[in-house]
Amino acid sequence: MKYRPNISLQVFSNYNIEKKKRYLFLILKEIERANDEQFALLKDEFLNLLDVSKLNHKTDAPPMQDKHGFINHYFEIFKEEFYSEKDFHFCSAEPHIHISNKDNQNQPKTYPLVLLLHNLRSAFNVGAIIRTAECFGIEELIFTGYTALPSHPKVVNTAMNAQSKIKWQYHENIFAVIEKYKEMGYTIYALETAEPSVSLFEHQFPDKNLLILGNEALGIEPIILPHADHILQIPLFGWKNSLNVATATAIAVYEIIKQASPMRG
Repeated sequence: MKYRPNISLQVFSNYNIEKKKRYLFLILKEIERANDEQFALLKDEFLNLLDVSKLNHKTDAPPMQDKHGFINHYFEIFKEEFYSEKDFHFCSAEPHIHISNKDNQNQPKTYPLVLLLHNLRSAFNVGAIIRTAECFGIEELIFTGYTALPSHPKVVNTAMNAQSKIKWQYHENIFAVIEKYKEMGYTIYALETAEPSVSLFEHQFPDKNLLILGNEALGIEPIILPHADHILQIPLFGWKNSLNVATATAIAVYEIIKQASPMRG
């Protein structure tokens, strides 16, 4: 069905109730993109047709000078049509709300937090962690063991181009990496459900940190844990005792960065 300006009342009256409703909705779509002069004409046409449509509608007079208020006034009658139309932008939302879908064009911040991904089996989890790391300005990612690298097709698919924006390196020896960063003044944390541990929500983090993330099913190897300065746990309150590694990483990264001193990259 298409909108036809100044449709006759006789033609409109012959429509069934659903067709009348659809036609009135088409006028509201025209009103959404109309200028003030067009709005005045379309408003009159809409009200005349609504009177003969037998659709239930509000009895109080709608706003006469504001097209957004006019549309909102009749939203309840046409809400199914509003929600089904992806190109109908007003949809009873406040007009000052702007949803941003553009990436940040400013110089990103970098925080002194390094993520060490050891023996992660899922390339999709790796991609998700990379995206989180880029979004939060992680200083660097280190890959050890059989963790998929940023060039892996499944990693690329999940990271959504974030893999091209991060600093990363691969090392064969995780113990050498840990010792190197300790010498550089980093505090080493292992994110694991083990004891003794420190709580993510209660621990005070120093300025420079390295966070070890381990295998989704087996966790971080027990031989590695003693090399960390602290085992870090996320307090949980449900039945399951652990989170997906990518989800857990995002929570931990956010909490650590809240406390971190930022530096420009």
